Amino acid sequence: MSHAVRIASTGDIPRLVDLLLLDAKERHVIDPILWKIAADAPAQIEKALTFALTSEQQPFRQIWQVSERNGAITGVIHSMRLPVPPIYAGGQGDPGLILPDSAVSPDAPEGTVDALVSAAERALTETGAKILLSSYVTGEPWRDVFQDRGYDPLTLYLSRTDLGDAGRPQTVRLATESDVPGIVT
Repeated sequence: MSHAVRIASTGDIPRLVDLLLLDAKERHVIDPILWKIAADAPAQIEKALTFALTSEQQPFRQIWQVSERNGAITGVIHSMRLPVPPIYAGGQGDPGLILPDSAVSPDAPEGTVDALVSAAERALTETGAKILLSSYVTGEPWRDVFQDRGYDPLTLYLSRTDLGDAGRPQTVRLATESDVPGIVT
């Protein structure tokens, strides 16, 4: 089945809010402490999407794309050129990053995730990205698609939510301006 994927527009925002809330709820079920949902989440999502789709003053170029079937939005994918610190900037330039705030509706046709990832890869390479990265959080369909497309794990972040009231260890302090040379070294 052919999947239509296009750049998102401001008219898509209500449906995108629904999809991104669905994604947030899926994360929340997995770990309600780590993935808390703000009481005003719909308003926050709408505000962020409006800025991303309309502002000329963005700190980096975001790409929001949607998949459609019979005129209805069935999925969304978010990508960007990842501005890396100068110390990491190499000859291949800023990499492209597919972000985890991407989602498909439960009734999306098979292959929607792959079509969205393919479209995001194409958009990123068209902006000059020579290295593609992805960060996803939950969902077998996403993991399977990234593995099938040749993505390999680069790093693994572990999370801990049972920190209690211990606070910061006494041997750890906030960095100051005088620490910058040592950090750079």
